[in-house]
Amino acid sequence: MNKTASPHAPSQSVPTIGRIAGPGDMLPMLILTALIFCFLLVPGAVAQLYTGSVSGTVTDPSGAVISGANITLVDQEKGFSYTAKTDASGRYLLRSIPPGKYRISVETPNFQSQRKEGITLDVNQNVAVDFSLKVGAASQVVDVQATGVELQTQDAVTGQVIDRKFINDLPLVGRNVLDLAYLTPGITEVDTDCQGCMANNFISNGSRNATADILLDGVSSTNFEQNSGILAPTYTPSVDAVEEFKVQQSNFSAEYGFSGATLVNVVTRSGTNQFHGTLYEFVRNEKLDANDWFNNFNGVPRAPLRHNDFGGTVGGPIWKNKTFFFFDYEGTRTRSFASATAGVPTNAEKGGDFGELCTLSGASFDSNGTCSDPAFQLWDPYSGSFDPDLGSVRLRKPRRSSPERDSLSSCKSGYGWEPDRSGCSQAHADVSGAEQTYRQRD
Repeated sequence: MNKTASPHAPSQSVPTIGRIAGPGDMLPMLILTALIFCFLLVPGAVAQLYTGSVSGTVTDPSGAVISGANITLVDQEKGFSYTAKTDASGRYLLRSIPPGKYRISVETPNFQSQRKEGITLDVNQNVAVDFSLKVGAASQVVDVQATGVELQTQDAVTGQVIDRKFINDLPLVGRNVLDLAYLTPGITEVDTDCQGCMANNFISNGSRNATADILLDGVSSTNFEQNSGILAPTYTPSVDAVEEFKVQQSNFSAEYGFSGATLVNVVTRSGTNQFHGTLYEFVRNEKLDANDWFNNFNGVPRAPLRHNDFGGTVGGPIWKNKTFFFFDYEGTRTRSFASATAGVPTNAEKGGDFGELCTLSGASFDSNGTCSDPAFQLWDPYSGSFDPDLGSVRLRKPRRSSPERDSLSSCKSGYGWEPDRSGCSQAHADVSGAEQTYRQRD
């Protein structure tokens, strides 16, 4: 090569390395950098825990296997295609297939091609689709339109798939899509005050509540609460942003973990080759509600309640059969009325005289200032001594406390009395006791 090379080649290569790059030379470098950055943003296929697989066997009319047959799987909504070939045993396998509706076809020389429509692949489902080809020209295509239910014989995973039809057709009072997980056999409600406070606060096949992991497009969305053992969901998607989800309860494969024997595998919606969108609003108003019996009996009108849940979605192609977008928005506005009761001090107690705690309960004071009912006797929290027989004892406080000794009459901010004043941090213990007494009396 040195003999045939141009004598000018060495002289041309040296200045090319050392010269200053111009704007035209920077463009390829910028494009390369942008491509590398985009590839870094794409998650690895091994992390897509919501994908499934399609497998099967191709045979001839006699039942003999056909090797080398071309298999093509096409997403009917997005146009994505996946290809494979049958091996020596006539089997094929397509992995990491996202949930959706597919069309699958097989082609091989000397046999009629065959195509099956409407293959539905759910979250993390492994579907088996077999073919039996007839002898004939490869240009002849046999369409199989009506297909039976694809039995999942590849594993022993149990659970329930909640697809888009369930989500659209079934009512959701609180607009929480994961409430539909209760349709799964073996899932029951928690008999506590925290019922429904978290999306995964349910019992699945007798396991502990709030231990199910929630995966959003293959990524865990729960936070492990230390010292409690529960998994707290950090985010629950909007109802219209979920394509489907699967409650997987037992025997799921080894890539899943961080869960108390149950996980909820959620797949969010995506755009397709067709533009589509929705607008919605759900309204609650007290004018549409009936008053309860007790309010009617006491002449109490319906309490105001205005709740608006509104939003919309839009999705479509950016580059057909390649890139899609989907946008979702949901907003809520709630206005309601609530009332509460609380104990408040009387005018005498505001001045420091707590004798009414005894007299209004039906008891009375003796000449020494002792209440006949010990439950309503005030004791001096600043005094105390130890008695070997009685233990710790305190002195009785007179019915009217001393302002120099007790700052109750001036410390009223934390209980809705008056603005705070300095030096009031010692009074709260006695005030809370007075507040509790008045609650009982009322």
